[in-house]
Amino acid sequence: MSNTMQKLLQDYYAQVFPTKSGLQVKEFANITDGWESEIYSFVAEYGPATGRLRETLVLRLYSGENAHTKAAHEFHTISQLHRAGYPVPQVFLVEHEHSPFRRPFVIMEKIDGQVMWPLLSSSSPEKRRYLLTLFCTLFVQLHALDWRLFVGDADRCSDPYFSVDRWLDGARRTLNTSPQIGFLPIVEWLQDRRDDLLCPRPSPVHQDYHPNNVLMRDDGSAVVIDWTGFDVSDARFDLGWTLVLAHAYAGEYMCSNILQEYERLSEAVVKHIECFEVCACARRLFDIAVSLSAGAERRGMRREAITMIKQQREAHQRVYDLLLERTEIRITAIERLFASLSW
Repeated sequence: MSNTMQKLLQDYYAQVFPTKSGLQVKEFANITDGWESEIYSFVAEYGPATGRLRETLVLRLYSGENAHTKAAHEFHTISQLHRAGYPVPQVFLVEHEHSPFRRPFVIMEKIDGQVMWPLLSSSSPEKRRYLLTLFCTLFVQLHALDWRLFVGDADRCSDPYFSVDRWLDGARRTLNTSPQIGFLPIVEWLQDRRDDLLCPRPSPVHQDYHPNNVLMRDDGSAVVIDWTGFDVSDARFDLGWTLVLAHAYAGEYMCSNILQEYERLSEAVVKHIECFEVCACARRLFDIAVSLSAGAERRGMRREAITMIKQQREAHQRVYDLLLERTEIRITAIERLFASLSW
């Protein structure tokens, strides 16, 4: 399969870049490690025999019902962030209509480095503190970017209730497609607190910011990847999601450290973060429930995501336990689903 894909990519690349004479695609390898996309690294080699040039690149193939939209959105987002000076890979090409793989894709710069999460686990206490500070610094820097660079309707986003109302409206529309999952009491719990959740300033948000989406180069610099969920919203939606993932996969200690460091660097206390953690718990559990009951493609993920979801049962249980702790609302459909599955 990989040999066939390598040949298809080489033919496509040569057609799109005819000036790159004698082009060959080499070292094609699957480096996928996520729920949403298939990711391959490869080397494009071209030029005269006496002076061959090499470009080390990444091919990202998109899955799910909205794959075309995600590909275009990520390409546009990374391009904008790169122009704004934020540390992201450089993107070179997005393909919608003429993909040899019958799925949209983006070709971008390959970052040579290690993902941050294993480094956090294996480093000395001093190095761990440094990495955590760097992780939070990048997060604060993202939220401090001029959000008006990324939207077409600045007046609409300036409404202090725009972000929370959009989340509530979107949650209700989503629930209409899967009412059996039983998240309406969570939405109502958040609706009751809506007046406390005004947004003082919109921010660019990643929406899946965690240490596995931060790559550390050998020189100590960092690059943030995986921008399919980028938006402009209340930064607390972003922070809440990161805290929930930290709680699920690394424990309450990591979660608390991230929040404390984020507040220290931003020089502000984050108000009502518990409500935004509830939003994140609901989003995570809803994605899991729909994927397990109706297929991962319904939530824009790869089929293989089902296996990964099942392998992470303990983390999902911690997310549900946190939701119970914050709201005291039981979701019986989630409990039945977890209990009935052969993990």
